[in-house]
Amino acid sequence: MARGRPSKKAHIVSAAGKLFTQQGYQSTSIDQVVQAAAVSKPTVYSNFPTKLVLWEEVLIALTNESFVEMQSCLTQLRSHSKSHFTEGWIILWETWVNKVEHLAVYRIMLGEQHKMQPSTFALFAKFELVLENILMDWISVFPILEVNFFTLKAVSREALLTPALMNLPKMKEAELAEHLKSF
Repeated sequence: MARGRPSKKAHIVSAAGKLFTQQGYQSTSIDQVVQAAAVSKPTVYSNFPTKLVLWEEVLIALTNESFVEMQSCLTQLRSHSKSHFTEGWIILWETWVNKVEHLAVYRIMLGEQHKMQPSTFALFAKFELVLENILMDWISVFPILEVNFFTLKAVSREALLTPALMNLPKMKEAELAEHLKSF
């Protein structure tokens, strides 16, 4: 591989990631990936023997990108000395939920479960762990009991993630903040 140029494997993963995000898992074919990546079919199959292996590589790449993005968001929140717990919590959730690639991961993993392997579910758990770890880092700065974490996460998931996945309006920030205040 030439210096400064992305590998073909990374290029294929990037092209496939865009297709999976736009079309989902079922509707994305290897032929479409070949065309989008402008590589040969043998090149794709020499790097990814199955579509599932390719999806898993996309999931790994998205997890790594998400970690960097969420860590950056957390760092920005921490740099504001007047950050309030609820405000920061909602910002972190909104950052996660507003990324179309994240919603695509959830839709694929929830809608295509029967096609996934245990290795895929393990990668999905790592993907979700990015958000969970960032939220745990945020909560650790405030006098909030860690035992409330599950409830805070469940309320936020129902208020923001579930509606986004169903293309419904998310709970208004003020209303969510009111629900979160009791913790």
